[in-house]
Amino acid sequence: MKKLEFRTDKDILYISLEGRIDASNAAEVEGEIAEIRKVNPGMHTVLDADALEYISSAGLRIMLRLRKEEPKLAIINVSPEVYGVFEMTGFTEMITIEKTYPKISVEGCEFIAKGANGAVYRYDDETIVKQYFNRDALPEIMQERENSRKAFVLGVNTAIPYGIVRIGDGYGSITELLNATSVTKLMRADTENLSQSVAYFIDTIKEVHAIEAQSGDLPDFKKWVLEWVDFLEKYLDEAHAQKMRTLIEGIPDSNFIIHGDYHTNNVMVQNGEPILIDMDTLAVGHPILELGSMFNAYVGFGELDKMGIESFFGIDSETAHRFWRLSLARYLGTDDENAIIDAENKAKVIGYMRLLRRCLRRDADETTVNHYRANLNEALDKVDTLLF
Repeated sequence: MKKLEFRTDKDILYISLEGRIDASNAAEVEGEIAEIRKVNPGMHTVLDADALEYISSAGLRIMLRLRKEEPKLAIINVSPEVYGVFEMTGFTEMITIEKTYPKISVEGCEFIAKGANGAVYRYDDETIVKQYFNRDALPEIMQERENSRKAFVLGVNTAIPYGIVRIGDGYGSITELLNATSVTKLMRADTENLSQSVAYFIDTIKEVHAIEAQSGDLPDFKKWVLEWVDFLEKYLDEAHAQKMRTLIEGIPDSNFIIHGDYHTNNVMVQNGEPILIDMDTLAVGHPILELGSMFNAYVGFGELDKMGIESFFGIDSETAHRFWRLSLARYLGTDDENAIIDAENKAKVIGYMRLLRRCLRRDADETTVNHYRANLNEALDKVDTLLF
């Protein structure tokens, strides 16, 4: 029998089963599983049955003995045939057993967007698929589906992912969006006249910011930002570190929804109606926290890498900056340049905090770190409050 393969991820030990497990090899399989667990102590065991074709009563007894040692035992990627055996014998009531998911490929599919956790593709005329970067993304997918459900019930115009698929050795989620196109694509089609793209983009998020969630129903974005403060303060001089903390603590608590990763790749237009997607960062908080993320998408990320903007949105950095300023003006409901600059400076505080933390955590070069640290200090010097 071929040796069992295994891998680890954080505190989880994944052991792959394959072929047939019956009376002829059950003892050998059980011994291999025990040896793998012995050299990886203290980890939760997950059996990956993606290549398992058959299991007999001898194999089932292995599972029973293993569950006594590992109460959190889970078996994933179980074929319909093998799942039927587990279900018929009552194992599905004792052990977490997950059916396998359909396998698809995104090769040749139209690329729509890429975010922190995955890339989105147009799979066909009716559906889009999000491919997650994390190969063990099932918890993320389930959380995003739950976030989408909560948002939909509260009145956010979003599409709820309805299916899970395997893409290569990872996972993806399927969402029905019939003939929808992203606001980014609309923006690229007419970069000289951005008014319609700006309207879709800003009117959508303003509607979201007006929706209040139940206390505790969604994560509090301000708490995340306070964790950024804890991380960053040792990298700033005392005066700027203290002002940063004072400004963030001065943001009022809020139960109004923010998207958390808002940009035009995450707004689809279907029959003239904008639909918000990619809900894994959904949270509650003050709008300035959203504006900081939006500033980064169109300005901050491209300050040292102008091609980064082009690869992400398909537009040049000058157009991206113009789109940001037009968006900010529409959000504020004013063309007053002073008001726009003041709000932008406040957004920069949040944006540069996030960028500096990101650079430090990824061991970026000294030039990049110093650039964002200097910009954060400059933004801190220009504002006395983050409210607007």
